[in-house]
Amino acid sequence: MARGLILAALVGLVALSSAPLPAAAQSGDTLPPGVTWDDVNRVGRQMFCDVCEGIPLDECESIACVQWREEIARQLGEGRTDDEVIDYFVERYGSEVAAIPRDPLDRFIAFAVPAALVAVFGVIGLFQVRRLRQRGHRAGEVARRSAVRLQQRPVPADVDDDILTRLEQELEGLDQ
Repeated sequence: MARGLILAALVGLVALSSAPLPAAAQSGDTLPPGVTWDDVNRVGRQMFCDVCEGIPLDECESIACVQWREEIARQLGEGRTDDEVIDYFVERYGSEVAAIPRDPLDRFIAFAVPAALVAVFGVIGLFQVRRLRQRGHRAGEVARRSAVRLQQRPVPADVDDDILTRLEQELEGLDQ
C-alpha cells in the first residue's frame, strides 16, 4: 500500500511539473506596475501573430509573440487603452494582425453580411415550408377527390361480371 502511495505521488509530481505554463508566464519578465498578464492576454486575444498564421497572440509561443506581449505590457503600463495598443500594431504590421477589422465600415460589413445572409435564408426557408404545407394540403384534397372518383368510375359494358368480382376480391386482399 505504501508503495502504491509513493508511486501515485511520483506520478502526480511528474504530471504537475510537465504541465505547460501559459505563454505569458513563460517569458519570465516583470510587468509594469498595475499591469497583469490577464490585461496583456485580453489585448492579445484580439490580435493574431504576424509570424504564425491563424494563432491568437495570447496562445502563440514564438519569440516574436513573446516580444509582442512584452510590448503590449509596456504600452498598457504607459496608460494606453486596448484599442490604442491594437491600433499601434495594425499601423506597424498591417491590418492582418487585428482579429476584428479596425475600420468601422469593414467592421460593419464583417458583421452585417453574415447577419443579412442568415435573415435572407431564414425568410426563404419560411416561404418554402409554407409552400410545402400548402402543397401537402392540396395533395390530400386531390387524393380524397380521386378516391371518390375511382369508386364512381364507369365499367365498360363488355367486361364479364365474374372477372370484375374476382378482381375486386384480389384488390381487397392487397389492402390487408
